[in-house]
Amino acid sequence: MITEAVAITRGFFGDPPPLGIVSFVDAEKIKHKRDPGRCYRKAGWRHVGFTKSGLYVFQQKPDEMPAPVVLDQFTLDLLSVA
Repeated sequence: MITEAVAITRGFFGDPPPLGIVSFVDAEKIKHKRDPGRCYRKAGWRHVGFTKSGLYVFQQKPDEMPAPVVLDQFTLDLLSVA
């Protein structure tokens, strides 16, 4: 799902910033695991450090991202229904 979300985000917003994108994982808020952020690692992200408050920081650079996926207007309309 993470890989698909990145591909759709690229298709919607265009080229990502030169340093890519980052996401944060709070190990205290997830089920206890040996390696918090496993889903990000499997999706090609890299653990690049921690925030001052102890959150795990994961990054994916543009050359590591999946190709953009452009959704048609019908699908975008379905996704925007809340």
